[in-house]
Amino acid sequence: MSGHIELVKKAIEFKRPDYLPLEVLDVPYLYDAYKTLDSKKVKLIPGTEDFDSIWVQGFWFPEEIGKNDFGEALRKDEYGVITKVPKDMNSAYVILEEPLRGKNSLKDYKFPDKSSTRKYFDKFKKIIASRYSDRFINSHIDPAAFLTASFLMGTDELYLKMASDLNFVIEVIEQIFEYHYSLIEEFAKYGSHMVTYLDEFAGSTGMMFNPNIWRKYFKKYYCKFFKLVHEAGMYGSICLDGNFSDIIDDLLEMELDVIQCPETKAIGIDTLLNKVKGKKCIKCGVDMMHTLSLGKPEEVYSEAKKVVESLNSKNGGFISVVLRWHRPQYPMSNVMASVKAFNEFRGH
Repeated sequence: MSGHIELVKKAIEFKRPDYLPLEVLDVPYLYDAYKTLDSKKVKLIPGTEDFDSIWVQGFWFPEEIGKNDFGEALRKDEYGVITKVPKDMNSAYVILEEPLRGKNSLKDYKFPDKSSTRKYFDKFKKIIASRYSDRFINSHIDPAAFLTASFLMGTDELYLKMASDLNFVIEVIEQIFEYHYSLIEEFAKYGSHMVTYLDEFAGSTGMMFNPNIWRKYFKKYYCKFFKLVHEAGMYGSICLDGNFSDIIDDLLEMELDVIQCPETKAIGIDTLLNKVKGKKCIKCGVDMMHTLSLGKPEEVYSEAKKVVESLNSKNGGFISVVLRWHRPQYPMSNVMASVKAFNEFRGH
């Protein structure tokens, strides 16, 4: 077994990895920034060449259907959502048409099925087998259930309907999960070691709706998802934006192996230290919304060291992440500061 794969497994299972694992997103032939980059031209971030784990982004499949008067690509995804790729490099897509906005029934709407994904899974299988068979493969379903629902009906309408028509929201979320359940075995077939469910239903100050509603009506779908991931022989991981501290105890009850936190300032390093450390493996880098994007290199370096010193242990339980991103790209001096800090713990 590859040293990289074994290292990450030891970190997840608290089995004393030899050094700190590193996960990267910017990987040639796999990273396309929501299909706005030519993946063949992507280059690794200097200093990350000996990475251990790949954050495989996406499993959202927009196909180009034309261009608007400004030359911006128009795309339609498997759900029927129409987006554009803006010339403004501050975003990867702008949603133009939401097929369930204003709807109160799914009578005339059909959710996708996994047959439409076959060519994508076949492509990833070939790339991983030929180029990355010695690395830990962490596949993200992004967007996950609530994020997809916001694409389908609009974020504003989704949360208004949580109050006015909860049964319809439940029906939509359930159907999205049914589609995602069907994809799990496909990840296992192409060589994935872990599946991460990337969702968004919390802001910087907390959940966007009453956590008791999530707990009562939606938690069961997440529980089933990670149970099915385990049954398929893979690790299960969740990635949540914002401050999801209200449901940390619920996450700890699930068949989850890893909790990924892109916004460490929102959730709080102390919260992760006191509630999660030693119970589930934690994965994070430098806060994406604040420090990495707006901070100075010395602040990035300091925060990177702090998250490792606070959340890692001699037994493992922590995986570091380096991100450059795209649309917008983080300042390269900040990215390199995070690489320097994490590599110090890796012994490079």
